[in-house]
Amino acid sequence: MDIVANDVVQGRVAEVRDFGAFVWLEDGRKGLIHISEISDDYVKDIHNRIKPNQRVKVKVLSVKDDGRIELSLKQAESLDYTKPPRQEREHSHLPATEYLGEPPNINFEEPLVNSEEFDIMLKSFKRQSEENLLDNKRGVERKRAGGDKKKAKKRRGR
Repeated sequence: MDIVANDVVQGRVAEVRDFGAFVWLEDGRKGLIHISEISDDYVKDIHNRIKPNQRVKVKVLSVKDDGRIELSLKQAESLDYTKPPRQEREHSHLPATEYLGEPPNINFEEPLVNSEEFDIMLKSFKRQSEENLLDNKRGVERKRAGGDKKKAKKRRGR
């Protein structure tokens, strides 16, 4: 059995080091899973994620000319969640028009609002926003002053 890049194979962890794990593959050769290829999450201590003699499914990233084999554990796990081939998916879904109904008839040449109506709407929005800002400013000033002045006078009179 010849192992090439992108193959997914079974293996057994031979040795765990701080930088990665060495794995015996099905054909008797040894490959390395770098610590960055163990998991999508940050791996602080590799010994918590993988143990010696553990059986693993790995993806072959590359086979070097000198015989070194680079492996990935996280890419082999993500292969379980791949999309089905395109010809299977095309028959299983319905067109969007059956879900959403027909699109509305919109005339894009004619503007939705003429400029005079827009100016009126803009002026009323500005007036309302200025009133809201003024109300908020009054409320903040009242809180800074310590409340209503009438209440303060009653307290002094006691």
